[in-house]
Amino acid sequence: MDTKTLCLAVLSMGDASGYEIKKRVEEVFSRFMDVAPSGIYAALKLLDQEGLVSAKVVAQEGRPNKTVYTLLGRGREALAASLQASEGRHKIRSELVTLLMFADLLPPAKLRDVLAHRIAELEQIKAEMETTTQASRPGHRFLVRMGMELACAELSFLRSHIPAFLEELSRNEANRHEQASDNLVRSDLH
Repeated sequence: MDTKTLCLAVLSMGDASGYEIKKRVEEVFSRFMDVAPSGIYAALKLLDQEGLVSAKVVAQEGRPNKTVYTLLGRGREALAASLQASEGRHKIRSELVTLLMFADLLPPAKLRDVLAHRIAELEQIKAEMETTTQASRPGHRFLVRMGMELACAELSFLRSHIPAFLEELSRNEANRHEQASDNLVRSDLH
């Protein structure tokens, strides 16, 4: 999803300033999409020029004026068309997946720390979802429930399998050190 479509999607939830849209993108959408929040203001300007949103300057007491954006009918149609055209692919972009793929190249202590961090992150995500009881859209409510299920399943898997995984990596590391020592001894004998 491009930045313009993402802005339309956020505005479909209600009027918002550029800052509020940026904040929502960072807090919600950045968990599952690569989003450059810096492009939001440029996207909003283009959407306004294209007649998909309206912009209204609102004076604030003791603070600079802010621009509040409203999704227009044409913007709602453009959002629906963009969503309809999407294949809905599910991509995972994760440094954790890469680290785990090459776990045998890392010290077990590093992986223990990374996995402990992931468990803490999942606990935080779960806590945030538990407070999301006011989801107004059926899709949002469905996603919150799905997210809870996924977080719980991943937590359960990690807690059940990390000890054996780290044990296996430790054995492999010990075997590598033993082989390296044997190779050194053999080379010294020749």
